[in-house]
Amino acid sequence: MRDHSPERDKRRRPVGSSPSPQARRRALRLRRLLAAVQMPLYLALAVLFGVWAWRSQGGSAPSPWALGFISLLFAVLALLALVDVAVIREHHRHRSTRR
Repeated sequence: MRDHSPERDKRRRPVGSSPSPQARRRALRLRRLLAAVQMPLYLALAVLFGVWAWRSQGGSAPSPWALGFISLLFAVLALLALVDVAVIREHHRHRSTRR
């Protein structure tokens, strides 16, 4: 059951305000963890599907073109995760030099 008391409304953050520094650090840590897990996973899947596409025959299902597309998709996702890691590192480096 939800608490609709006046005290509950006072504890809420205003809509336009920014999150606390602790919340921003937690979000950054979670983003770093997710990117660090996703990047090797996507890279491994891109290699796996690429090898499967390379070894598959022309008339087999799934087709080599579909497997190649899936491999390319995972390679792009791995690249985006790598860019995310680089942005997080740059943000961390910029924040530590600002102190």
